[in-house]
Amino acid sequence: MAVLEQFMNTMSAAGAPSAPDDIARLLCVTVQSAYRDLDLDEGEAFADGGTVTMFPTHTTAWEAVAVGPDAYQLYPGVLGDDGETIIWANVWVGENYPLARFVTALEEELAAAAASL
Repeated sequence: MAVLEQFMNTMSAAGAPSAPDDIARLLCVTVQSAYRDLDLDEGEAFADGGTVTMFPTHTTAWEAVAVGPDAYQLYPGVLGDDGETIIWANVWVGENYPLARFVTALEEELAAAAASL
């Protein structure tokens, strides 16, 4: 799958954004496009600073943090018992994902969300 190919290509090119806020905005736009490509019609994504909050479906949630051009963190959100509250797994264990690994992980999650519909 290559729904985040635009993001990968832009971030791998000379002159790629380096500020987390700029990276997050680019990621957000790319994720919104990926939602359309995957028929995730209810998908939403928002950039706030260096963080992109993603809701591919009404029961799935992810937060991506752009630390730098080749450093990312990805956190799952779990739907609370009330069916509305998102509980974020905000404890990062491990190293930052490099760009390629981050894109692969996020594409896998988006594909899983699309397959669950």
